[in-house]
Amino acid sequence: MPISRERFDAGLSVEQFTNEMEVNKEKFVENIETNSFSEADLEFFRKHPVSIAAIGEDWCTDVIQFLPVVAKLAQEVPGVTLKVFKRDDNHDLIDQYLKDGEFRSIPVFVVYDENWNELGHYIERPAEVTKLMGEETRRFAQANPQLEGANRSYDKMPDETRTAVRANSSRFRWDSMAEWNKIFIDDLKSMVAGEVAAAR
Repeated sequence: MPISRERFDAGLSVEQFTNEMEVNKEKFVENIETNSFSEADLEFFRKHPVSIAAIGEDWCTDVIQFLPVVAKLAQEVPGVTLKVFKRDDNHDLIDQYLKDGEFRSIPVFVVYDENWNELGHYIERPAEVTKLMGEETRRFAQANPQLEGANRSYDKMPDETRTAVRANSSRFRWDSMAEWNKIFIDDLKSMVAGEVAAAR
């Protein structure tokens, strides 16, 4: 079932979600405070009021990066309304937006216009960001041949290698945050403008 206006209104505010966070709260708040938009971004959303339902959890790094972008947008543009739903408490919602029809990947952003038409949905992160992350993971593995199993999936890496790879990925993500956030907001604008039915 689509998210009704009534269900949407019952979602958490950003403040409520933040107050209930058990991990990553400090980084989440910091990311809201430090995010910024161009005047063109703000003017676009002033002209295109939207309601956005976000599905996420506080342990997910993509949520900690990209939900603050929408939270800050809702702070700065009165016509943008955001409600947050915890994935693990709302399986009926997340199961409508499975990545590849199988995975409960988060965050999910479902975007509605003023007449409650669903303009599209966004799962996890921009495709361009996923590409950049993959390229960096491969670069790091090649640059560190001493790390056993660096080309394997996380669950098959030795503990020491997994720790090193994750530390590098984290550094790369936060060093790239402003650039990636811009990619994300551009994708969101394209969706709202009707240029794509849904971003993946």
